[in-house]
Amino acid sequence: MAAAFNFALHPDALAAVVTGEREIVGFVPDEPSAGALEQLPAVALNEAEVRLLAATAWGEARGEGEDGMRAVAHVMVNRVGSRFGENLETVIMTPYQFSVWNRGDPNRRLVSNPERYATDGVAQETWEQAQRIAREVLSGQSIDPTGGALFYHTRAVRPAWARRGVGRQVIGAHVFYADVPDPGVRRTPPTLTRVTQVTQVTQTFSQPLPIGESAEGPRVGRVNGVIQYAPQSMARQPLPSETVDVNAAATPTLNGEPVTALTAR
Repeated sequence: MAAAFNFALHPDALAAVVTGEREIVGFVPDEPSAGALEQLPAVALNEAEVRLLAATAWGEARGEGEDGMRAVAHVMVNRVGSRFGENLETVIMTPYQFSVWNRGDPNRRLVSNPERYATDGVAQETWEQAQRIAREVLSGQSIDPTGGALFYHTRAVRPAWARRGVGRQVIGAHVFYADVPDPGVRRTPPTLTRVTQVTQVTQTFSQPLPIGESAEGPRVGRVNGVIQYAPQSMARQPLPSETVDVNAAATPTLNGEPVTALTAR
């Protein structure tokens, strides 16, 4: 009777019994078992890195709360590698990468010794958040809200490199970029100075050399610290001492005319 009443209320259950099909329900426990917790590998954190990351994120984005600090912290960790530095300290402390470490920045004294200034109120609360965030990011327990961004700047500024940024997104008061491709500018002198020698007059002029071409001719000295080169045609030219007998007696001249004899008046 009970089964008949139950099937009357739930006809789908009766059909499942008749056909022999059952719905498979997956079950995910709310809490992992004690054995599963024991199998998780322990992550040994470098306390100096934790403090450096926390202090920098705190200085850069403490006014934006936990979300803002987490975003900038992930950018710093995303940068670790051959492009920006092989360790976190190099990434963060390279000059002009994160403004809070620039000389003259008012935040520098705060991030250098946060325990001195974050003693109560919002400052203490955000500093404690920054330390927790740093541990989560470095241990891999934090989801990157930037999706792997490598650059950011505040919405209050517009740096020149931002126009080359790709993957732009805004989180709080910061604008994040997936990447900013390098401009690829050749850092080579724009011009080389060549020297042309005509008789006893030396004439200089600046002319760009084709890429890959080396300066022609022998060196003839330096002008304002730049090495000067003579044309290739001047190479291996005989010196005056090699073509003129400088020891031979010179013929006297008078008003440009050779004097062969002196006549007395």
